[in-house]
Amino acid sequence: MANATPSGLDYFLSVLDRAESGPVVTEKEWDRVYVNRTVQDLVDRYDIAFDRDNVGVPADDALADRLFEAGMELATSSGVFCLETQRRITFKRDELDDVLAAVPEEVAVGHDEEELMLRKRSVDGAGSIAFGGGPWGIAIGEEQFLPLALAYVKEPLIDFFCTPSLTSTYGRPIRARAPSDALACWQETRLTQEALRQAGRPGMAVCAPNTTASAIGVLTTVSHDGLRPRNWHNNSFVSELKVSYEDLLRTAHFLHVGATVHNFYNSIFGGYAGGAEGTAIVHVASFVLMRAVLQGHFFNTGTSHAHLSANTLPLLIHSQSAGYQALSRNTNLTLANFTRPLAGPGERQLLDEVAAYQIATIPAGVEVAKGVQTATGRFEGHCSPLEARFAAQVARASVGMTRSDAHGLVQRLTARYEADANDVKPGRPFDQVYDLDELQPTADWQGTYEAACAELSALGLGVSPS
Repeated sequence: MANATPSGLDYFLSVLDRAESGPVVTEKEWDRVYVNRTVQDLVDRYDIAFDRDNVGVPADDALADRLFEAGMELATSSGVFCLETQRRITFKRDELDDVLAAVPEEVAVGHDEEELMLRKRSVDGAGSIAFGGGPWGIAIGEEQFLPLALAYVKEPLIDFFCTPSLTSTYGRPIRARAPSDALACWQETRLTQEALRQAGRPGMAVCAPNTTASAIGVLTTVSHDGLRPRNWHNNSFVSELKVSYEDLLRTAHFLHVGATVHNFYNSIFGGYAGGAEGTAIVHVASFVLMRAVLQGHFFNTGTSHAHLSANTLPLLIHSQSAGYQALSRNTNLTLANFTRPLAGPGERQLLDEVAAYQIATIPAGVEVAKGVQTATGRFEGHCSPLEARFAAQVARASVGMTRSDAHGLVQRLTARYEADANDVKPGRPFDQVYDLDELQPTADWQGTYEAACAELSALGLGVSPS
């Protein structure tokens, strides 16, 4: 490993060698010892503590730097668990330092007029951000896929689009790793391309395919006349700090086609990572290790509540903001947030959750804002472009805001829904909050959005309805 440049095929082969020859460990031991016990020890030794009486947006640089060091120690002492080989993929500190030193200073996605150049921001800093909008894998029927996609890509504040997933393909059920899996992913790709054509944005970067979790979607559609290399291609770890052959297969293909890659990871709040402090440590370690193993270009966390799945609960927002600060201050990784609220379309709570999350994470140094996986993404058709528009507006209005300024605003917003944040509120599906002929919000959903904009403006955040 030490002799391989920390990127490219030769380096990836050395990672695969470690997956095949690293120390053997059972998954049970990995979860309990290498994750849970190690993380709890790091919480204590590095004095990682969040004030439960003042949850919002942390603004403690020393804490952020200790959090980074705790994450790096987790990355070096435990590494990554390969599910198929039951072995640890391990790294020394100097190897991970080399991996981080090789991170590019800027990354391009999209094509032609829709090209985006993503550049490093800093904590409490200015600089532009990009916004990725879409249903983010929420299931939708074949007949509504095109109008839903078109409604999103027509939104001018959305810089790149993340697709929904299909519930069937050509009227037939979809089976993972079966021929129907490949057909569904191609159908998703073709429908998305048609939406971009109709919207006049053929060069827009697309985050797809989302109809399958298997590597077959990438291996079939990221190819000739399909999804181009400079789209927003997904790959991830499994919680906690595990990698599968499916993930490594995607990496192998991405390397050969020169793809730009988005790595994401959802640590489980209340699981083996522990509470808010533990998930923040795992957040840091996961980004560094995904760069080392999967060679991504952008990185997001969607820390998930063990029972609710959402990442917009106040303590989880605080934890994620701390993790982003640690990474922004100590690396050049391109950081992306990800909004997964409890509430669905038509619910005012949805907009409060979206606003709180964006305001907490943009001042933490995030370069890419993303959303919205509405109502935790579990309900077919429960998504709309309006909450993505709102998220984009709030995220851009938060650029240049300090963490201290954001703190009080986030506290006011989370106080509006914290008492009710014990269950998912599905809201209404797309065809009940949008006029499908005009592809515009219904009057009541538009009115709810305008009221939310007015309240944020009154609080000093420049968000005007559009």
